[in-house]
Amino acid sequence: MPQSPSAIDQAPVWNLVSEYPALDSPELQADLATIRQHTDTLKHQTDVFIPALEQSLLPDEEKPLIAKAWELLPLEKETALLLENVFGYAFMTWSTDSSNSASKELMGLVKRLESSFSQAVQPLHQFLIRLDEELFTYFLSNSVVRDSAFVLGYERRTRPHLLSISQENLITALQLDGHRAWGNLYDNLTSSLSYALPLPDGTTQTMGFAQLLSLLGGNDGDMRERAYHAIHALMETHQESFAAILNALAGWRLEVGQQRSQIAPYHFLDHPLHLNRLERHTLDTMMDSAHANRALGQRAYHLQARLLGKDRLDPWDVNASPPPLGEGDQPLSFEEAMDIIVAAFNEVDPEMGDFARMMQDNGWIDARPASHKMGGAYCSGFPKSRTPRVFMTFMGSTVDLITLAHELGHAFHSWVMRDLLFKETQYPMTLAETASTFAETVVRNYLLERATTPEQKAMILWQEVGSIPRFLINIPVRYSFEKAMYEGRAERSFAPADLCALMSEHWNSWHGDSVSGADAFFWASKMHFAIVEISFYNFPYTFGYLFSQGIYAQRQRLGEGFFPFYRQLLRDTGTMTVEALVQKHLGMDLREPAFWQQSLQVVEGYVSAFEELVPALSQ
Repeated sequence: MPQSPSAIDQAPVWNLVSEYPALDSPELQADLATIRQHTDTLKHQTDVFIPALEQSLLPDEEKPLIAKAWELLPLEKETALLLENVFGYAFMTWSTDSSNSASKELMGLVKRLESSFSQAVQPLHQFLIRLDEELFTYFLSNSVVRDSAFVLGYERRTRPHLLSISQENLITALQLDGHRAWGNLYDNLTSSLSYALPLPDGTTQTMGFAQLLSLLGGNDGDMRERAYHAIHALMETHQESFAAILNALAGWRLEVGQQRSQIAPYHFLDHPLHLNRLERHTLDTMMDSAHANRALGQRAYHLQARLLGKDRLDPWDVNASPPPLGEGDQPLSFEEAMDIIVAAFNEVDPEMGDFARMMQDNGWIDARPASHKMGGAYCSGFPKSRTPRVFMTFMGSTVDLITLAHELGHAFHSWVMRDLLFKETQYPMTLAETASTFAETVVRNYLLERATTPEQKAMILWQEVGSIPRFLINIPVRYSFEKAMYEGRAERSFAPADLCALMSEHWNSWHGDSVSGADAFFWASKMHFAIVEISFYNFPYTFGYLFSQGIYAQRQRLGEGFFPFYRQLLRDTGTMTVEALVQKHLGMDLREPAFWQQSLQVVEGYVSAFEELVPALSQ
């Protein structure tokens, strides 16, 4: 059952006033004015780079242009920072209340400003990307760009797929009413959905989409099933809209990729791999390892089913909290959840625990359920003040506890980098998910170490074991579904029934007989498929989970030296590729199956420990 209103009211709403007092505040308007002024300056001064892109120049002719780049880059970096700051404020305001038209209007304004800014700096960026190696080394010799050495050097890998200035700017200009508009539609639609959920006592309770999703993580099987069918009813009602969104996003990306293939082939995975600083060989090795070990995730599901008194899980059970197993299975208050997280983080290092408490004390967490609140959870922040924020819907389940730990892990990652230069703090999603899933493991193992009865141990291991199919089955299902959809979308559009059939096919392929049926509308209810900024918002989670398990195993080996090791690893994430980071800190090659197998051996230990407890508890 949902928590009582008094318990829900204990969850906090965040304080954003420290950044901007209001949507119409002079401080926010001043930043917007600065963005416009800087963009106008850049627009008029970057034209000087266009001749160098259209004709070959001698080194002596290009050096004055490099001096101009040194002059303009600080302006470019400040503008990018302000754009991220203002958009973050607008999005955070809107995500807590999607009926707030002023925040929605501000997001639209910032996206238009981003488009203008991107077009203004395009000649400068192309000039730096196309420089020969000797001149690029000369460009990096100036201290004004020392924070950009890795980022710009890495961007130079895109040279074979760059289009002309006019083509690049046309794509940027069309994005606002192209694929970004479809992403906006998904967000607006899901945040406005509500459903009159029938309750066991014969009454109904109107709930928003985010609240229904949160119920899927509860320990009341009846409520999970009711919420699941409610979500399916909503998805079915709006299936044409959701299908149109996915078709349009995939179609847009495929067409852009086709245009970028004029010099060298551009695969639809190239862009997400580039953003994640990951090689295709690494991704393939990781997914092959997950597929070869999918029986481990299926085994975990079968064990959970036994504790639920079932032969196998139903699709509404895959994210469930453990069933009642004795004392200690009552819903948590937000305060209790924070106390657990702080204590667990303290065991890694007091710096982590102090940070989590600071997040709570400063009002940097928004967790209170609300009807117009966006679904899901995220960590964002303000680059001006270098302060993070965490967003979620807390309903008191153990799943919510772990979600809160996950997002605080993200926040801590950004916090330990706050003294670095702005460009050095921009890490890829693969490595972001490492810090968050590491935080989950820390909290679960903290609880497990303090469990004194088989029932308590089973409750904690339920969460740890539940992560295994989540990252080794559910995430690969999303990846393989999306990959198949993109391959098919090159030839045709998908009707809702086609997408349901495709999702069911890949769901069943990975889950086997561990789940009674496929979540056929998962393609519609999972917001990750409709994220505009990046496609394939899935495989980084599997990477982060397996990598974090390998990192967690270093705690015992390194002892007191672990936290300095972990802290420095996080600080390096903005200036290295994933493969280079792992080689530096762990001395291993991600492209080899041995790396992934060692992490899989760690997680298999959780399954075996759970397996020892289940027979007695399931009788």
